[in-house]
Amino acid sequence: MASVPLARLEREGLVRLTHPPFDVCIGLVDGAPFAVEDACNHAGASLAEGTLDGERLACPMHGYVFSLRTGALLAPRGLCADQRRFRCERLGDEVVVFDDFALEVR
Repeated sequence: MASVPLARLEREGLVRLTHPPFDVCIGLVDGAPFAVEDACNHAGASLAEGTLDGERLACPMHGYVFSLRTGALLAPRGLCADQRRFRCERLGDEVVVFDDFALEVR
């Protein structure tokens, strides 16, 4: 379990949380937090360095678009796998990401 200040997500849009062997990209969709594995399944670029438009998370390398809400690949369809999702919740002024390992804010 790891947390990031809600104000940071509101200010930056996307934040990367790190824990070997991979990172997690977290952002807000309509004020609710969602998190997916940060490395794009197509070529490994950091999705936290991409752009978020509504729930549409665009990879900065090749423009592949995933749903931050579900992790599903939206475009181009069928060219790589969906992103792994992580459960997260808003708890007061923090957003907490849950999994079976500890994450650190990067």
